[in-house]
Amino acid sequence: MNTPRQSVHEAPGSADVVVVGGGGAGLAAALSAAERGVHTLVLEKRLELGGTTRFSVGSICAANTRLQRRAGIADNADDFRADMDGFIPEYVARDNPRLRFVLAAEAGITVDWLEDLGVVFAGPFPEPPNRVPRMHNIIPGSRMVVAKLARAAQRAGVKMLLDAAAEDLLLDRAGRVIGVRYARQGQTCEIKARRAVILASGDFAGNRAMREAFLAPAPAASIAVNPHNTGDGHELARRVGAGWRNMDVVLGPQYRFPRASAGGFIDKLPEWPWLARLGAYYFEHAPSWLLRPVVTSLLIAHMSPSEKLFEAGAVLVDLDGQRLGVEKSGVSLALAREASGYIVLDESVAQRFKRYPNYISTAPGIAYAYFPDYERGRPDLVHRACSVQALAQRLGMAVERLRAATAGLGSGMLYALGPVRAMLTITEGSVMVDASCRVLRDDATPVEGLYAAGGTGQGGMTLRGHGLHLAWALTSGRIAGEAAARATPADVSAAAAARGENRAAAIAAALAPAPAHAG
Repeated sequence: MNTPRQSVHEAPGSADVVVVGGGGAGLAAALSAAERGVHTLVLEKRLELGGTTRFSVGSICAANTRLQRRAGIADNADDFRADMDGFIPEYVARDNPRLRFVLAAEAGITVDWLEDLGVVFAGPFPEPPNRVPRMHNIIPGSRMVVAKLARAAQRAGVKMLLDAAAEDLLLDRAGRVIGVRYARQGQTCEIKARRAVILASGDFAGNRAMREAFLAPAPAASIAVNPHNTGDGHELARRVGAGWRNMDVVLGPQYRFPRASAGGFIDKLPEWPWLARLGAYYFEHAPSWLLRPVVTSLLIAHMSPSEKLFEAGAVLVDLDGQRLGVEKSGVSLALAREASGYIVLDESVAQRFKRYPNYISTAPGIAYAYFPDYERGRPDLVHRACSVQALAQRLGMAVERLRAATAGLGSGMLYALGPVRAMLTITEGSVMVDASCRVLRDDATPVEGLYAAGGTGQGGMTLRGHGLHLAWALTSGRIAGEAAARATPADVSAAAAARGENRAAAIAAALAPAPAHAG
């Protein structure tokens, strides 16, 4: 990903707004704050920007956008919010309806904001149960939004410290957050935040201790899509009194192939604006036969295998060749060794998955990838052998176990797709926040000087359906940055408090009865 890298320089001692995390939410927060004229700094613990946003396909679900209006689509926040509930009927009762409405009302503004920054979208595309097309796909992918946000933030004066891991929040005597203690290049440093700190360090999927404490055994044992999301913001906020909500809710485990090491064709495209605009036009107007090769590259680099494979007769085995159950939740694979295995199929199943409606992976409403696409584009995932014994030897499995596992398959050529992994896409549990992304305690009072966005500040919402997590990351980041930039500076707040205390003391002294004197 060709994003700007911050050169090593002496870290400043203070900023108006300090953002912890340089993913999509953190970059959106930093830019939003800087656009309002305040000095902003980002602390990113890794050596590159992007966070979990880099792992996403780059879809944003939003209502009432310019792109919708250009396409003649009438939409509104009320319908969007109602349609989001259709993805999570089992969680509606414990969801956060206020934040869900914020997302429904503000995501479209975020898409328009990103367009103004030069991010190019194709679409909108449909995805039921959304009643109208709302899927806006970034061209050529999520790396574009990271690059555009990072460059715009640096042009706005945002400083970015890489390899800077936040360790603690600094508080004043009144309990207000006034800065961050962090580790960088082997040293412990502090930076003061005159207005606010924004936590945007992602979810806790990469923190095994937290997974085991809050999640069921299968998701706790799954492999995190982003292992670097270790709940840093959750823990920092908790130490200063923040509340957590819905910590047991997850998206996953899901069956997923490992990402292509070299990425797909779309991942390799340069980030030239004219090329992105041409790509968007191509996506929207090219006939399906011409569009398919480009989108297929995306599918085989990023997507999950369809469970239709199992319905057609394919079997799931662990790394030792033992047959596993194929529950939609991926529980059996998650609890297997290394949470990994293979999908084994015979020639008849392979032939069925060469054409619609039997696809191996899909981007809903856009395109499909079939068995030959994987043979050509992901040969690292397609293993073939003329016998069970040969396949077992190739995969390092016990022959008899694999023979028993594949007893129902036909004779002749056998194929194994994989490894396939039980992946924990994201943990939904998060820090409690209000509509301005202020961090809240369990009693709903705000932690002064502290905001949260993205997976850290999801506030109890459960987000299902494509494009909602990225929509919330960028929207909540934009909202948090704006609110933090407008926050009362800590020194002004402290001075006002001191004046209030002095005034109260003076009034109390004036009203106190005169002391009695002995006569």
